[in-house]
Amino acid sequence: MKRRLILSGALIWSAIYGALGYFWWSGGGGFPFGDPNAFVGMSLFEGVTAGAMAPVIALACTAGVVLAASALWWPRNPAPAVAAYGWVAGAILLFVLPDVRLLQNMAYSLRGYFGLVDWPVLNQLVCVAGGALWIGVALGSARGGAASWPWRRIGLWATIVAVLSPLPYGVQRAAWAAGIPLWVDQRFVDDLAADAVAKGVSGLGSYSLPLLCLGGALLTLGLAQRWGRVFPHWVPVLGGRAVPEAMAVAPASLVSVALTVTGVSSWRGLLSGDMDWSVGGVGLFFLPWGLSLGVATVAYHYTRGHVTATPFTLARPQPDMRP
Repeated sequence: MKRRLILSGALIWSAIYGALGYFWWSGGGGFPFGDPNAFVGMSLFEGVTAGAMAPVIALACTAGVVLAASALWWPRNPAPAVAAYGWVAGAILLFVLPDVRLLQNMAYSLRGYFGLVDWPVLNQLVCVAGGALWIGVALGSARGGAASWPWRRIGLWATIVAVLSPLPYGVQRAAWAAGIPLWVDQRFVDDLAADAVAKGVSGLGSYSLPLLCLGGALLTLGLAQRWGRVFPHWVPVLGGRAVPEAMAVAPASLVSVALTVTGVSSWRGLLSGDMDWSVGGVGLFFLPWGLSLGVATVAYHYTRGHVTATPFTLARPQPDMRP
């Protein structure tokens, strides 16, 4: 049932996005790639046109519709082809089409600023949703046993890396928020502070990025700790109940994708000379951060079965019938 639900979601997503591809191919407006607002050197699709890319989108999504439909109606026949398409399409949608604006706007939204959110950015979220669906299809279609891997050990080491990786960025941003020109000149820090004020992010809000790094590191620890699977007993109402898997997996997966995409872009920008090392050097840690968080999230999924807890329900407590 769960596999059919994911397949249906992938089919619907491919049909809708494929229709957009045909619309852009025919000259329709709103093509979201080749956006001039993308950071220079940080997107693989700078300057790409609808005439070049829309046909690829339309035909690839058509293939996805055909494969998903065949898997729904003839479950056994196309499994290898569906799995292969799912892995390739999922990887492209998750790690190739998005760029650093995905993580940038996630961070700004948590600080209460949405001024940079536009259709090209929202389209990246649409692509991530499609990628997640197709990866889910691939996992459901693949035969054999990732579940037999030593996920406890893998998850522990991945969690350690994911907790330590944000520290350089957090330290740098905390220093800049305090007005300390760490690895940059004073003018850069002053300009950064002025930009924060212009966006309505000042005072304690200036420390939101390092605080997010700290909070993210603490939440990441939960992927390898019991309290990430079962609510601690001191939590009102929910104490002792199992943490819904989606509550941990969904945000961790989204952040992992955004970090990995940003990490790849940072490496490319630094090595090509499009990014200043004094400003973006800590961006080198985003790639191991994103990858390790992704691995830790997968390990969390595979090891949840080892935890016993009260199922997550909010049933009304029974009255005490003792005399």
